[in-house]
Amino acid sequence: MSRTVRTLVGLAVLPHEAAHAAVARLFGLDAEVEVLPAWGGAGRPLGRFDATVPRETSSAVVRAIALAPLAYVGVAAALDALLPGGSGLRYLAIAPLAYWAALSNGDLAVAADPETVRDRGRFLVADEGWSGPTADALTVLTTGAVAGLLLA
Repeated sequence: MSRTVRTLVGLAVLPHEAAHAAVARLFGLDAEVEVLPAWGGAGRPLGRFDATVPRETSSAVVRAIALAPLAYVGVAAALDALLPGGSGLRYLAIAPLAYWAALSNGDLAVAADPETVRDRGRFLVADEGWSGPTADALTVLTTGAVAGLLLA
């Protein structure tokens, strides 16, 4: 894949993956992020976050890391407070913030099953089939929340 494509994909996905990594590091985990990772499963992720998870890591920490990209809804709220009502930056911020805040199938599967994460010692949980439709529905809600904050 060309360097240009990798760079563009990186610009699109790194903020989402960086949210996971930042929270993981906050809790003392050694995090790694990869753009366009090799993948043997269904689909092809554009980015991947992972970290070594000690057995004693609490479920709350695993869930906080999995759900960390939702912080971009908070960024939308901050922009709402800081930007004037008619600012064009509000409109420009909707798409990237909503994209970065949207939770993936893997994010939801990890949040729902922190025990497996601890057993495997990695942020990888099999998709049981429910997380895809759930992620799709939550993406609509997340986008609505971001747009609602910035367009109100």
